[in-house]
Amino acid sequence: MKKTLMLIMLVSLFVVSLGLTQASAQLADGTHSIKYQVNKPESNSASIANDYFVKPANVTVKNGTATVQITLKNSAWITKFEPPGGATVVSEDQAADTRTVQFTVKDLSKPVVTSMKIDIDDINYHHEYSVSLVFDAASTASATSAPASEKTTAANDTGAPAASHEGSQVPNPQTSDATPYLFIIALVGSAFLLYRKNSQTKTEGQ
Repeated sequence: MKKTLMLIMLVSLFVVSLGLTQASAQLADGTHSIKYQVNKPESNSASIANDYFVKPANVTVKNGTATVQITLKNSAWITKFEPPGGATVVSEDQAADTRTVQFTVKDLSKPVVTSMKIDIDDINYHHEYSVSLVFDAASTASATSAPASEKTTAANDTGAPAASHEGSQVPNPQTSDATPYLFIIALVGSAFLLYRKNSQTKTEGQ
């Protein structure tokens, strides 16, 4: 009886945990507005490049594949932007010095390592590096882009490369509601009480 109860507990925990992981890593088909941060590679700290991106991103999901659209500020400075598989330019506003690019992502729960190159002739700044685009799928909102006023303000916020945001962290993309975990605790507790009751019954019957 003891082995049976333990097996039931382990199988139940595995099934519930697997379901939670799959639910948090996938988005329903449709268009979503998702927060993201541009980090240094293999780090939770924001890169200097984080200031070159308008937030949030517009993400369209179809059959499990996400098509991401993000807007780059100071577009003339960014002479290279290459996520895995490359990116295409959707639109460009030379007056505002912005451009919107599009690329596909198979798993939004994982950082998207992207190559960038910044060229600023006026200050003789030329640098190529990699960044990680970290998407917070838990921040999913309805299909709307950033307000026009917010985009205009962000696009006009020009200047030399900003200081690095040391210690800044993006929210965990796997964050989910606490209710399922309470269910797991209740499940384990119920199994334990059942086992204890069964043991007491056997003791009393001896």
